[in-house]
Amino acid sequence: MSILLDGASVFISNWQLITGILALTIVPILLIVPRFKSDLKPASTSTGILLALIIISSLLLRLAFVSKALFPSYFDSAQHYAMIKNIMAGDASLILGGLQTSYYHMGFHFLTAFLASVFQTEIKATMLILGQVILAVMPLTFFFIIRYATQSTWAGMFAVILSALGWYMPSHAVDWGKYPALMSLSLIPLVLSLAYWLGKKNDMELSWKRILLYTLFGASILVTAFVHSRSLIVIVIALIAWIVSDWWMKLHLANKRLILFVLLGVILSEIIVVQRHGVMSLLFDPYLNKGILTTSLVVLLSVFAYKEYPQLTFSSLLTICLLVVSLFIPVNGFVPGRTNLTLMDRPYVEMILFIPLSFLGGLGFAGLEKWIKNSYQRYALLIGIGLVLMYAIINHQFYPSDCCVIVGNDDVAAIVWMEDQLPVEARIGIASTELRVIAADVVEAYVGADAGIWVTPLIGRHTITLPHTTEFDQQEMLDLLCAEKIGYLFVGELGQPFDVTRLEFRPTWYRPLLLMPGTRVYEVVGCEKLSLLF
Repeated sequence: MSILLDGASVFISNWQLITGILALTIVPILLIVPRFKSDLKPASTSTGILLALIIISSLLLRLAFVSKALFPSYFDSAQHYAMIKNIMAGDASLILGGLQTSYYHMGFHFLTAFLASVFQTEIKATMLILGQVILAVMPLTFFFIIRYATQSTWAGMFAVILSALGWYMPSHAVDWGKYPALMSLSLIPLVLSLAYWLGKKNDMELSWKRILLYTLFGASILVTAFVHSRSLIVIVIALIAWIVSDWWMKLHLANKRLILFVLLGVILSEIIVVQRHGVMSLLFDPYLNKGILTTSLVVLLSVFAYKEYPQLTFSSLLTICLLVVSLFIPVNGFVPGRTNLTLMDRPYVEMILFIPLSFLGGLGFAGLEKWIKNSYQRYALLIGIGLVLMYAIINHQFYPSDCCVIVGNDDVAAIVWMEDQLPVEARIGIASTELRVIAADVVEAYVGADAGIWVTPLIGRHTITLPHTTEFDQQEMLDLLCAEKIGYLFVGELGQPFDVTRLEFRPTWYRPLLLMPGTRVYEVVGCEKLSLLF
């Protein structure tokens, strides 16, 4: 109950912004849904009311996250904040510079800048609220595609609950600051729904309505790619899976079963290989470790899905298989300045696997409906939803995860102090850590390890990243600081900050300027004394 109250308080204090986001996120759905009506029995009023209640409840649960979030989590959020700030300032040179490193993030950035400008809200608050509203509305897209494919309202409802609460992904993506990726995940089911519907209507005569639908489909692909370029890879993978499944459907029954068993064997082999592959081992954590109950339910339902909807089931399984394969396909040289790059990275695939699994769950429930008596359908739905909710109560974190929060109250106070006390030209050393998210298990980049990553976006001071394990008590390190003209060091309250004991060991090299219980700022004074010796 306290979670709902926290969410309600956030909604009340930000109702204009939230209402505006809801309008923008639901409009694409409203553009597509009417196209399905000629193929579906009209939904009952109770169905609409139930869907609305699910979305409202989900929204209040998601907004509870904002009530306890001081800043958006993780280092990615600071980069997104900086880009949004540059867009709002209209600084073309900074925007173009950001495109070189954040080339697939721009859709989220422009939308957030637009919302922050229109509703006069802080960038960080707009980022937080937009992310949670997307999470709340995203499951709605599963209802329409599953209901269209199965003609089952109950199956659509189950897919909504499954995608919303079945696993801790994709909601955990906000703890990683993966807001652009999260936004793309909300659009991909919409694109796939349009593709599926248009594929089923390939005999429709050419008319202005069909031209309009194809235009809408093309526009949806462009928008999704603008939000996150790797979403195009997901769409292509799903398209390949559908084409292969269409060929598979034409085979003899024995051959179909053989290929299906081979596919299942490949998926099982992928799970075993990935689980033993160092940095990749976390890929299935949301689905096999903490989400094993929900995944087991989906596996059981997949039997019924295959019986009634073999092509959609095979296509979903093949999509899962290809998504994992994409982690091991190198694409070096395709993106300037990026080496050891693979077609997809582990976090994105980890986030997106809930989509084919939710499809399988919805299809399986529809298949189960046809197997059991009608009078028991409602009980089956309640049992399925009950199992999913049981998982959510035990495993879901509706507040920011401690794993990824890197900004504390002392950090905010220290950054404000730095803006007033440090010179504009100051060069500040901040802690960083290694980023390993590709199958090659190499260091892809060095990223912010504590609140120091927010110094440049918030107050415009120049920062230089140093490993959080830096041995500041060594002469070689002092020489490097002097050579790089790093005059100050920021030690954060949370995350992986510098080891202060090494700084305190050399009081003649590092003078404390600000000492707080959680955060410290030091001035590098050893360079001055070093220069006097020469």
